[in-house]
Amino acid sequence: MTRRNQLKKKLKKMIPAATVSLTVFPFAAWAPAAHAFFPPVWPVSPPTVVVTPPIDPPPVVVPPISPPPFAPPPPPPVIVVPPYSPPPITVPPVSPPCHCQCTTPEPATLVSGLIGLATVAGYGLKRRGQKDAPKAE
Repeated sequence: MTRRNQLKKKLKKMIPAATVSLTVFPFAAWAPAAHAFFPPVWPVSPPTVVVTPPIDPPPVVVPPISPPPFAPPPPPPVIVVPPYSPPPITVPPVSPPCHCQCTTPEPATLVSGLIGLATVAGYGLKRRGQKDAPKAE
């Protein structure tokens, strides 16, 4: 058996384990608990509440009250507005636009790109392995 075939066999065994560990470990280590999906766990049965029926209070009778005599409101005061001069218009200096890419990619974009590169590389290795293998006739 050639050295290349031995390496292929080792990689075939190692890649699934590496993939699972590199996928599961970050979720287990850094993922917060999913509190929104599960109801709270009671340490014991929930406390029981006894509801007593309300006692009917006696009806309250309110005697009618005569309205107060009408008095017209006083006239509003006269408001004198002083003359107003608008503030001077100043135009701030405009800096030239930035011609560089000043953005940082999102981490998910980087991870997706790495996954895509790994997929393409694996496909290339698989095709290269098929070319090297002798054809059975």
